[in-house]
Amino acid sequence: MKLNKKGFTLIELLAVIVILLAISVIAVTSISAVIERNKVKQNDAKIEVIESYAKLYYEEHKNSLGSTGCIELDKLGLSDSESKDADGNLFTGGVSYTDGKEFQYVDSCS
Repeated sequence: MKLNKKGFTLIELLAVIVILLAISVIAVTSISAVIERNKVKQNDAKIEVIESYAKLYYEEHKNSLGSTGCIELDKLGLSDSESKDADGNLFTGGVSYTDGKEFQYVDSCS
């Protein structure tokens, strides 16, 4: 009697499934890390835009502002996309400045 040897054994199928699961775990963790790095870069870029808006605001209003202080974000006229971070949370606080030269985003103007 001749046995039909076509097909895969259960062990072979389980081995393939384990290998695919291992590859998928590595891929998911790698992609998650890339997404997080991009969120940080996006937030840094948005903070640079906010600081640029503050420089423009300072140039237009430097006569009414002191030489050192903080410009609140609501005065800058930011659009909705510019005023939210990568997770969709609103930036709060403002931009502190010193003699119109150094502009730094801060979490709160106090």
